[in-house]
Amino acid sequence: MKKKNFFLKFSIPFALSYWVFDSSVHFFVYGEFEFEVIPSEFNELWMRGIIFVLLIAFGIFADHHTNKIAQKDSEKYDVYIAMLSATHHILNNFINNMILFRGEAENSKDFDRDILTLYDQVIDDTSEQIKNLENIKEPDKEKIDRKYKPQ
Repeated sequence: MKKKNFFLKFSIPFALSYWVFDSSVHFFVYGEFEFEVIPSEFNELWMRGIIFVLLIAFGIFADHHTNKIAQKDSEKYDVYIAMLSATHHILNNFINNMILFRGEAENSKDFDRDILTLYDQVIDDTSEQIKNLENIKEPDKEKIDRKYKPQ
């Protein structure tokens, strides 16, 4: 979920607070005669303005950068889902072909029935693993390796 202008929402009040704080410092610490929110001296106005703009620019930059990272993460997740879907399709086709093979084995008089039981168990286990893999909501390498890597 993308939060639009998350950092900008903090940088604007922070920049305004800086402006008021700097005005307070000049009034209380340096003993200026009156409290000036907008300084009459051009040098002070220029310095506050630059810092104000830099703080706002940092908020915009931070939002832009985090949105790019979030977009890349979203694209990676989309690729994961597409690969999972393709794998699911391929494995379902394989399982369907194996079911046809099982039908032929059942029709053969010489085929061992215990092997068919093991065969059914392998198909059921594979189907269950595919379903479990599809249910991972936030995929990462460690979660997948922990669950499915042979030990």
